Amino acid sequence: MLRTTSFLITLLGLFVLALFAAPLVMAQQSPIALAETRAGVINVSIDSEPPPMPLSPKAIIAAFLKSEATTREELNQHTFKRDVVLQTIGPNGEVTGAYIRNSQFLFDDRGNRIERVLYHPSSTIREMRITKEDIQDLAGAQLLGVDVAETDKYRLSYLGTALLDLRTAFIIDVAPATTPDSQNMKERFFVGRVWIDAATFRVIKVKGVVEPQGKQRFPTFETSRSLVAETLVFPNLTTADETLRFPARDVHYRINVKYYDYKRFASKVTITEIDLPATE
Repeated sequence: MLRTTSFLITLLGLFVLALFAAPLVMAQQSPIALAETRAGVINVSIDSEPPPMPLSPKAIIAAFLKSEATTREELNQHTFKRDVVLQTIGPNGEVTGAYIRNSQFLFDDRGNRIERVLYHPSSTIREMRITKEDIQDLAGAQLLGVDVAETDKYRLSYLGTALLDLRTAFIIDVAPATTPDSQNMKERFFVGRVWIDAATFRVIKVKGVVEPQGKQRFPTFETSRSLVAETLVFPNLTTADETLRFPARDVHYRINVKYYDYKRFASKVTITEIDLPATE
């Protein structure tokens, strides 16, 4: 009888132990209860907040416009230097002519960009003319791309994401809201795409062309931006290399523009007279 009682007590103990052990085993096998990481095992509650939902295209474009407005406001508080080397290339890859223009830029109290030419020898290019539109584009769309102060002139469309320099980037397509007037070369439009950092919404690359072209021809350019201070991402390089097809001839065009020596200035600059660059 004693042996029977002891046997029943042992069975009862094993049964109770099984009841407490079963949930523990299930918890160890459940992916909801635990998650493994390189640092070890961390607890994950079933009541944890779900990951944030992806932003809508409208929200992405709005965040880009806000970030770009801040970037341009910061740029307007900096001087910088720009070195332009524009070349024409012969059929065997030789340089047949060069246009060089090294400048320093600052901004007046109204945000107008002012250029001070530091070095500008005579152009040796013979196959084409450097026009005032070329000079305008160098300091305008080729520097910054779409003008966020004139977004009513453009249609902005979200295209998706891409991996750019190991960073996830949102891609935004930029097109004029109306067809550019080929008879009005003063009003220039950027047409192309903008890549923005998915984490900061700062522009990291711009690629496109400036229109209208009229009787002239303009290249598809690419402008990259880099970190120049802890939180400032400014243009650092513009390049283009393609054949421009004029009615009378084709011209292999190559351009390399460097932006550097960014410096903040605190005082307001008032410009009372500005000499506009003449057509080359």
